[in-house]
Amino acid sequence: MDNIYKPLLLTILATMFFLQCATDKGSYDMPVTATKKQKEELLEQCKKGKELFKVNCSECHGIFNTAKDKMPDFTSQQIDNYSAKFLRHDPRNHAVAKQMSPEQMNDVILFLRYRKIKKKSKI
Repeated sequence: MDNIYKPLLLTILATMFFLQCATDKGSYDMPVTATKKQKEELLEQCKKGKELFKVNCSECHGIFNTAKDKMPDFTSQQIDNYSAKFLRHDPRNHAVAKQMSPEQMNDVILFLRYRKIKKKSKI
């Protein structure tokens, strides 16, 4: 009887896996008050921001790899401060951010703000 259910179980698991891979919605904490259309637009911006972050920021900031010493991994407060400095054209702002357009920087900020943060397990 076990052999009857194995193909069905494998099909279900494979389908669930591919559906999860097809969408990044599970990777972000979307605002519960946002409409479906707003969530879709936000998801697209977050995807763009993620790619921009990987190319421009991840070498130093440790979201996808090991960060350099004393580099922030972006708490909510750090994201707010970074965004405010960018909007004010603060001369002390990061050189990489100065090379990005406002739209690109907004996408990166949205990615950082809404990404799900994996909690580190305590051993």
